[in-house]
This record gives sequence, structure tokens and C-alpha cells, in this order.
Amino acid sequence: MTKFWATMTKRFNPSKILILTSLIFLMSSCITVNKKAGEGVVPSDQIFDVAVKEFDLPVEMRVSDSLQTITSGALVVGAHKDPDLGLTISSGAFRLYPQKDTNHFGNDPKINYLRLFLSISSNIVLDENDSKIPQNVYVHRLLTDLDTLKIYNNSLTEADYDPTPLNAGGNVYFGGDSLNMELSKEYARELVTATAEEMDSLNLFVKRFKGFLIRTEPLPGSLQGGRFNIIVPSSVNMVLSYNHTDSEVTQPDSVIYYFTTDTDLNLNTIKHSSSSLAGNNTSEKIYIEGLAGIKPFIDMAQVKLMMSEWAAENNTPLEKVVISKAELIFPYEMPLNYKTLSQYPTQVFLATRNTGDSYSRQPYYQILEEINYNDTKGSINKSLLTYNLNITGYFQNLLKGKYTKREELKAYIIPVASTSNSMTGEVSYFIDNTVYYKGVLNGTSSIRRPKLKLVYAIIP
Repeated sequence: MTKFWATMTKRFNPSKILILTSLIFLMSSCITVNKKAGEGVVPSDQIFDVAVKEFDLPVEMRVSDSLQTITSGALVVGAHKDPDLGLTISSGAFRLYPQKDTNHFGNDPKINYLRLFLSISSNIVLDENDSKIPQNVYVHRLLTDLDTLKIYNNSLTEADYDPTPLNAGGNVYFGGDSLNMELSKEYARELVTATAEEMDSLNLFVKRFKGFLIRTEPLPGSLQGGRFNIIVPSSVNMVLSYNHTDSEVTQPDSVIYYFTTDTDLNLNTIKHSSSSLAGNNTSEKIYIEGLAGIKPFIDMAQVKLMMSEWAAENNTPLEKVVISKAELIFPYEMPLNYKTLSQYPTQVFLATRNTGDSYSRQPYYQILEEINYNDTKGSINKSLLTYNLNITGYFQNLLKGKYTKREELKAYIIPVASTSNSMTGEVSYFIDNTVYYKGVLNGTSSIRRPKLKLVYAIIP
């Protein structure tokens, strides 16, 4: 034990620590820090002061009635009645093509049946109890061409399809994963009159047989609620069975399949009753509705005027204001039933109306590019009860006067969704025009009202 203790004592020499501590003390005591070094090198009139300022945001509500829904990748078919937003109905229009490229109908073919098969990929409901409600589903033939000029949800009217459904009486759908419908034999008899040229050319075929529209009816009477059914176009198939009457045909029974693709032209046509809420900018509530419904709207020309008046009050030219960060803040209150938050969009962002080659030079909604370059990306914040939208780049260009078109100043808060490239991992954001939402945001007369928050500096 004595030897061990002596060994340990030899290893632990406190004098070394005392010497090291003394050296550190002596060294530190010899250094004088001059915190004023560099003072006066930069002229006082060249020093930038960074400040934070919040403005009440002028927000009203408008219906996004010209929302583009062409080839959205999903047919939205359903109806919903809401005590605040009224009735919403969505119908899906699409085209079908024959798989055979030749005419083998023979003379006077007899129709066995014509059936349309639908696979339902998902259902959208605001109340889970509505997921199995019965809905009457109808199929109508289109009377007008479904072309690239019909890009908006309101491009088709009742005059564009035959009012008499091809499935007489409709089919009752209870929210399952598929729906099979027997269609009119009279229409089937038209299909078997297609010429060899029409069967060989898809363009000629759809020029004559323009396609179909699927719709449902809302719940009857005063019943509230409803359901929207999401149908992927490629899951729609039609089967025509007919019988030859030619004596020389060895196999008299024949079947032709008709198909479509997710990339072929399809269009959702949507009707909202929420337009009665449009223009209300003094309410305690602002609604953000899915599909082509009511949305928060900001006139950015008015915002720029507000900024000019603020700059004038501070005797500062607007062009000397440098924006470090511009953020839109949309607060909301926690609903009594927390499950109601599932009706809110999980992500929103600012979209403006533009004109470009993407939609045949027609005006369309475009999400701001800023969504790619910030962290929150307009996602719902359930802790702060806000949506926060970083629009710095757009706001800087707004103050610089780079937006000269009136459409570029019409800004809507719109639900967005995203998809990722499985190969590169790149994430792309797009307007979510296939899901029905009902979000209730605080209005301009609320205590926690919408705000524009700026981090800025003024150039001396």
C-alpha cells in the first residue's frame, strides 16, 4: 500500500498546475483589449441600422375561379355542403381511346354491353363520417372538344355535355375502391360505326367521340357534408362487347377496350357557392378553401402604396429601403375540436397570375419561387398557430418596380403540395387543386390579425 501511494503521489505533482496557472494569469493580465479599435474608420453616414417593422396586411377574400385544372393527374368527382362555404360540386372530364387500330365491326354488329370501370384511389372528406355516404354518380358524353385552350376549372359548362346521362338513373356509390357502370347501348351503337380511319387515328377518334364527364349529386335537402372522390385517369377503362352477324366470321363475339392515360387531357370543372364571401376585408375570419374556392387575396399594388406612405412619413425615399426579409404572417385560432385542423391545408404559399407558354399564353397561377429557398415553406405551425410565408425576393422586386403587369400584383394564398424526384431527390412544389380544404384564418379585425413583417435597413 505504501509503495502504491508513493507511486500515485509521484504522478500527481500539484506544483506544475500552480506554475501553469500563474503563467496564464500573468499572460492575461498583460493583454489590454481596446474595444474601440476601428471606431471612426467607417463614416457615420455609411453605417446601416437594421430594424424590424410589422404592418397590418390588407387582406380580402376572392374566389380563384380561373384556377387551372387541366391534366392535374386526378379527376375530382364529388359534392359537399358546408354551413359557411355553401355548396361545392366538382366533376371530371376526360377522353378515351380504343386499343384496336383497325375496324373489325363487320356488318350490323349487335351490342352485348358497354361498361365503364373506375378505380377510386382515395376519398376527401371534412368529416370522417361522410366517407361511406351514398352518392349518385352519372356519366355524360362531352359535346365539345377537350383541348389545350380549356385549362380552367370553369372552362366547361352544362352546354358542353349531353344532359341525359349514359347510365340511366345513375349508379349509387358508397365510397369503395371501385365502381362499375353499365352505359347506354345506343351510345355503344355509335362507337361501332367508327370508320377505319377513326380507329387508326387517335386525333380523328376523339374529334368525333369527344369524351366523358363524371359528376355526382349533393346530399339531399338540408343535409350537410359530402365527399370528393379522387380518380386517377389511367385507372378508367371502358369495355365494349359486340357480336358479328357476318357468316364468314369464325369468332362472332368480340371485345374492344378503351383507355386513357394520366398525361392525356383531362379537366376538373368546379362550382363554388362561396363567392358570396368575396371582397370582405373587415371580417374576423378569412377562409382558405380548397379546389377553386375562396382564398385570401392581397392586392400588392396597395401594399406598395402602403410602403411608399410609410417611407414618406419617415422622410426616406422608398428606393433607399433595403429589405433583408419579408414575411407574411397569417394567424389562426385553435378550433374547439383539434381534429378540425385536419381540414386545414398543411402548406400554403403566395401565388400570382402570370401569362406564359405553359398554358398557351393564357393567364395561370404560379407559386412564387421563394418556396424553394426558405425553411418553413408556408407549412402550418401548430405551436404558434400561424402560417409564415417568406416572400423576400418577390417583395424586393415589388419595391423596385419590376412588376409592371396588373396580373403580377394579384396575389392569392393557395394550398400547395410537393413531389420528389426518386432519382435526384429534387423536390418540386405545385398548386394543390385536387384536395378540398376548409381553413379558418384570422381576419383583419381580429386581435391577432394578418401581418407583413419586415427586417430592413435604410441606405444613408
